[in-house]
Order: sequence, then C-alpha cells, then structure tokens
Amino acid sequence: MKAQLKAAKKVAALKKALKAAPPAKKAAIKAKLAVAKKALAKATAKVKKVTAKLRAGGKIIKARIAAIKAKIAAATHPKKVAALKK
Repeated sequence: MKAQLKAAKKVAALKKALKAAPPAKKAAIKAKLAVAKKALAKATAKVKKVTAKLRAGGKIIKARIAAIKAKIAAATHPKKVAALKK
C-alpha cells in the first residue's frame, strides 16, 4: 500500500509538472508519466491480490471457529466439552 501511495504521488507530481512545462520538455515528461502510471497500476494490482488473500484467510479462520463452536454446542458430556474448549 505504501508503494501504491508513492506511485500515486509521483503521477500527481508529473501531471502538475506537465501543465507547467514548456513545450520542449513535454514529451519527456509524458514518457515519465507513462512509466509512472504503469508502476501505479502494478502496485494497485499487488494490493488487490494481497487484500483478496487476507479476506480469504479470514473467512477460513471464521469457518474453523464456527465449526469448533458447533462441536462444543453439540457435545453433552462435560469432559468432552472441556476437551473441545482447550
């Protein structure tokens, strides 16, 4: 996420520089802007991928907890309940 923010700041700075630049330098700034936009897209894709993994991991953990709670609720013998709670 930090890399994404850094890339976004660079894109914004280059856009600002492009507006204020003389016509002779605009081509070079446009080339740098294209590279920066590509880096931003790459960083954004990575963030989305990591976020999806984290969300999926959270769902798996929640499912395990729910399964354990269901077993505890279904258990009738006190020793079995105590063993499940450990």
